[in-house]
Amino acid sequence: MKKRLPSLLTAVFLAVALPVKADAWEVNEQGELRTEVTTYVRSVEDSPIKQFRGVVETPHSALTALAVIDDISLCSRWIYNCQQAKYHYTDDGERRLWMMFDGVWPAADRDVVMQSEFVQQEPGGPVRVVSIGEPSAAPEQGGYVRIPMLNNSFYVEPLEDGWTRVTFTTHMNPGGLVPAWIANMVATDAPMRTLEGLKKMMELSPYRDYSAQTPPPELLGKHALSF
Repeated sequence: MKKRLPSLLTAVFLAVALPVKADAWEVNEQGELRTEVTTYVRSVEDSPIKQFRGVVETPHSALTALAVIDDISLCSRWIYNCQQAKYHYTDDGERRLWMMFDGVWPAADRDVVMQSEFVQQEPGGPVRVVSIGEPSAAPEQGGYVRIPMLNNSFYVEPLEDGWTRVTFTTHMNPGGLVPAWIANMVATDAPMRTLEGLKKMMELSPYRDYSAQTPPPELLGKHALSF
């Protein structure tokens, strides 16, 4: 099967998602078992806000994880502090993901508008779900502070023993008048809580039953994936 080459848009996504310069990752909290989340943190040049990462392995297929990530009706049930998620269509018909989050005192509630893409370099290989904030893609709404910068990615990697490793990396500027130390304190919880929530959703039917033999309806064609 011919390898799918990344589009120009994909290349831009991956370039923007990576910090220009950053320190080495440091373990923030070490999971003792492979099913427990390990979190990491590192400083990013020219940013007072640190970048955070969480890694966990699950006995479910990569398609199970991808199906949960793709279903935005579930976001409030597993993504850290998420109130709701919906799609927004720009004036030129482009679709963006719009998410609202609970603020952590003393911060107000936040919202973020972003463009997301599923990227797979080879059939059966890992999939990276990259989300880049586009704060001007939707009108601001009352009661929410618009997050001006967000770079998120889920790296969903099938393992040889049938398990799946999921790596969640996030770097954001919450906007508003939130001191960096508060933003970093709050963001420390995001990888842990988000990946723990993802694991719980992957245990539920029908997601837990998805595999290469029984893939999620429409998911593969929707994102040009192959398993």
